[in-house]
Amino acid sequence: MAPDELDDAPEELGWARLEALSQCVDVCEIEEAYRALELEEARVDVEISDCVQGSAEAGKRLARLAPLQDEVRAVAGQIGPLRAVIDATAASAGEISERVRELDQERGRLEHALHVVGETARLKTRLAGLRAAMERRDTDAAAALVHECATADAEALHSPFAGFAADEPAGDVIAAARQELVARVAGMFDAAVGGGDTREIGRCFRLFPQLGAEQRGLDAYSEFLCSVIGERARLRGEARANAYALRITRLFEAIAAVIDSHVPLVGEHYGPGRMVRVIQRLQLEGARRACAVLDFFEDERHVRRRLAQIQQADASAMRAKAQARARPTATATATAAAAAAAAAALLLERPQSPRPSDDAVSDAEFKEITDVLAEAVLMLRQIATFHRFLESRAAPEARALAGDGDGDGDGDGDGDGDGDGDGDGAAAGQVFLPAATVAQLAPPADARGPAQPLFDSETGLVRHTPLSARLGWLADVYVRMEVFFVGRSAAKAMSLDDADDLAGWHDAITGDGSSTHATTTAAQKRAHHHHHHHHHHSFQQTSSCVGDVFFVVRTALEHAISIQQPAAVGAVVQCAIATLNAELLSALEARALASWSGAAGSAAGQRRILVALNNLDLACTYLQKTGGELRDRIGREWPRAAQSSGSDPAAAALAAIDTFAGFQAKFAHARQRALEQLGTQLLRPWMRTTLQHSYRDVKYVLTDEEFNDVQSDNLFQKRFVLKFGSLARQLRPRLAPANLAAALDIAIAALAQDWERAIRQSKFNMLGGITFEKDLREIQRYLEREAGVLLRARFSRLAQIADVLAVEAAADVRHIARAQAAATATATATAASASASGAAAAAPDAPAQKPLSAKEIRALLDNRIDLSAADVAALEI
Repeated sequence: MAPDELDDAPEELGWARLEALSQCVDVCEIEEAYRALELEEARVDVEISDCVQGSAEAGKRLARLAPLQDEVRAVAGQIGPLRAVIDATAASAGEISERVRELDQERGRLEHALHVVGETARLKTRLAGLRAAMERRDTDAAAALVHECATADAEALHSPFAGFAADEPAGDVIAAARQELVARVAGMFDAAVGGGDTREIGRCFRLFPQLGAEQRGLDAYSEFLCSVIGERARLRGEARANAYALRITRLFEAIAAVIDSHVPLVGEHYGPGRMVRVIQRLQLEGARRACAVLDFFEDERHVRRRLAQIQQADASAMRAKAQARARPTATATATAAAAAAAAAALLLERPQSPRPSDDAVSDAEFKEITDVLAEAVLMLRQIATFHRFLESRAAPEARALAGDGDGDGDGDGDGDGDGDGDGDGAAAGQVFLPAATVAQLAPPADARGPAQPLFDSETGLVRHTPLSARLGWLADVYVRMEVFFVGRSAAKAMSLDDADDLAGWHDAITGDGSSTHATTTAAQKRAHHHHHHHHHHSFQQTSSCVGDVFFVVRTALEHAISIQQPAAVGAVVQCAIATLNAELLSALEARALASWSGAAGSAAGQRRILVALNNLDLACTYLQKTGGELRDRIGREWPRAAQSSGSDPAAAALAAIDTFAGFQAKFAHARQRALEQLGTQLLRPWMRTTLQHSYRDVKYVLTDEEFNDVQSDNLFQKRFVLKFGSLARQLRPRLAPANLAAALDIAIAALAQDWERAIRQSKFNMLGGITFEKDLREIQRYLEREAGVLLRARFSRLAQIADVLAVEAAADVRHIARAQAAATATATATAASASASGAAAAAPDAPAQKPLSAKEIRALLDNRIDLSAADVAALEI
């Protein structure tokens, strides 16, 4: 804003205010306008005072700056000439810098020319030395000079001064000398190999990389190593048993020793990663020789004839099964009961002869098949181990080769390995064996499906060798023989089961509720206890069939895992499951589910049932343990698939083993069915009889004198302990721990149900209720000691009944009901929390039972003859 505008602004504002004041007609408005004018006057006075004071200070400052004007004018006069001098100096410096830059360029060209002249002079000296060495056939000196020329500055070979070094182009001279030396060294190497001169072989091996013929040197040395392997792999003494497995083992051991001893040597003279070419050549040589061994194995071991025998045996088994299904039964007119009894007897009998399929193969032939199977497993295992060894040695070399982009190989991109090229670097693929070499030894493309890369991207190993097809054939032979071996061995194990010869099963389980033990003397009790204690340690609870069958199955699965082929593992797992189902599970289930009533007085019949029950429990344990151990073995021995590969063999094998371990559910189901039948036919009737016998002449309506007599006699508790102890003593040596615990749980559950039913039908007074409460508490403690578990939940309803029956007055039941409801809620919350957190209880116990309802409590109070019916009816629960 201009100064004149600043001067006019207050006037304009003043006129606006005067115009507003002229419009005021009210006294209040006039007074308010008057006060505003007074405030404006005070503000204007303050501003005027500030301006007056500020103008004085500004004047003083201007007065102090006035003397400096002359000095500023003098300095300005001096700056002008100085600026002209600086501009002239800057121009001179630019010219000098340009001249210095030109001098630096001239010096660089001069130094480069001197370097080229020096390199040309050295090249001339080297070429002269090379000619002299070639004339006197000094191969070592000539190779060293060729290597120096190859590693020298390449510009010297094409410089204008190169004509002073030789009459002809230096590159042609060096290439001709190199070609001649490579041929000479190759001839020397062949002569040394033929003469067995290891010193000369090593000398030629070191000369190849100096001449830039790494691939040719590696190929020649690989051929030499193949001949060495053939000598080392030859067995000194031909063993008859497993001879071909030993041949393959010696072959692979020789190759492994050669690879381990030559990795540092090849790396030192040929560079990192170059050993992969030697490994590839040895891989193919090992495959070729292993195929020859397998050919001899197939002929000498008569593998085709063995497979034909197995096929004939399987066909015979199928025909026998078909005939058995089609054959009409001779007892069609028999009664249903007789037919059922005959079927049960047949199922319980031990097999007396092998399967029908075994008729086509004698025992001697079966032993020969077993020997062939064992040898095939050894060969497959050695092949898998050898392949893993090659991967472990080739993978680091392939990684080093992939990271070495400036190698000094042949540079012959066609991979012919002739060592002629003099390229400036070798790519990773050029170090691999030539495709023509692999094609000569690998199967044709149509035999292995669609075209695939020749080499594995992770290890550099050849993907398809002559051994690939033969390995598939050998695996098929193994699976067919293993399946036959498992089936025949399992059938034989079942036929040789020693269930009828087990020790300790001379006496049958006895006791019908009228035991005479109550009248036995103390000496007789001690003798009886000693007799049962002796038998507890001499009982054989399981027979041999389970251990023998699982030994056969586990051996077969370990064979399949050791050869590291997922398809073989899956096939053997299916065979194992079918064998366990057909041979073991069906027989054990039939024996365990036999009627106990028919075997009640027969020690042999009881032995069959209980031993079969124990065998089922043992089979569950074996399946769980075997599955876990086989999983661990796969994790230790099988290689993990690389992230880039689409398949994981170890995962497929683990899935098959999980399927095998999951078959435990069928054995567990059969065991549970057998336990339930044992409870129905033995345990529940025994507990019902025990309860009836214990309550004989016992009542719960007591006078004071009768109450005192009951407290001193404890007749019910003594009878119960005697009867239940008889059952526990007879079951404990006969049942496996898990089956014993399950059987006692079934018996105790039956006792709780029958006892509750009996109490509901009995009459009580308060003294009788107190007596029942004491009986329940003591019996529960005794049973917990016998069973080794807590029974609080199992006897929860009986405990509630005892509390109700022992009340002094009907009104006391209300406190019991509230306490029971709170305890039930706490138990439910605790169980839910434990289930959510996955925590396991310290000891197994039955699930919490439903608390007593109000109707049930009233019914119990009605059984109290000393309580008023009116009080019970008026009670609010």
